[in-house]
Amino acid sequence: MKIFNGTPHPINIVEGATFNPAIRKFSGGQVIKVIPSNGMLNAKMETIELLSIDGIPTFGKSFEGVDALPEGFDIYIVSALFASACQKMGADMSKIYTIADPVMSEDGQTFVGCRGICPAF
Repeated sequence: MKIFNGTPHPINIVEGATFNPAIRKFSGGQVIKVIPSNGMLNAKMETIELLSIDGIPTFGKSFEGVDALPEGFDIYIVSALFASACQKMGADMSKIYTIADPVMSEDGQTFVGCRGICPAF
């Protein structure tokens, strides 16, 4: 299976991570697979200034487009933002995935990887 990692970093798949209630995140386990980055896929967004609220500036964001998915891959792992933009733009979502359950260091401060991937609905 050919996997395209459209995030700017490798994705570490961690086996055996468990939910740690002290940090309210998954931790532990060991890295069983590393999916190297193929380059970042970007969503194009526009920022629109809206009316302020009690003197606080407010802004709206709208998706204007997404980078094309490169051909020849079975699945694409992308950021949640890119997946949301694809969905809003009416893209075929059948091959688009995001990470599932980030895994953190024992102190909850550093990302170690994720437990797997999930379809981006």
